Amino acid sequence: MKRVLLDTNIILDVLLNRTKFLESSSAILKYLLKRKYRGFVAATTLTNINYIVHKATGKTEEALSAVDKALEWCEIAPVNRKVLDDARFANMPDFEDAVQAAAAKNYGIDTVVTRDKLDFQNSGLQVHSPEEFLAMLE
Repeated sequence: MKRVLLDTNIILDVLLNRTKFLESSSAILKYLLKRKYRGFVAATTLTNINYIVHKATGKTEEALSAVDKALEWCEIAPVNRKVLDDARFANMPDFEDAVQAAAAKNYGIDTVVTRDKLDFQNSGLQVHSPEEFLAMLE
């Protein structure tokens, strides 16, 4: 079964009901729940989700519930010292995205779905927008 890493923004689109992106991001999650692909997030994505949802809602319980939902939807690509070292020296403009890419590569994942394709340009991964990924599935 193929494995795919979802960038934090894909999960947040659904959790925060971002109407502009909701349709494609929720379609990806529904597809992953059918278990045709194994969906992953980097471990650091969960702390980012908690922080961003708490900041948006002001509610601790809602933020923790968002983490629980992400854990239902995706498996975890671990983040350890090697991943952080790889990310630190990656030729990528954003450290958070570099950590996600390094976690994917260190866990044998070769594909990432993101709305910020340019940030993953030098990741060494296959990078797809949500729409591109959905088109591949058809």
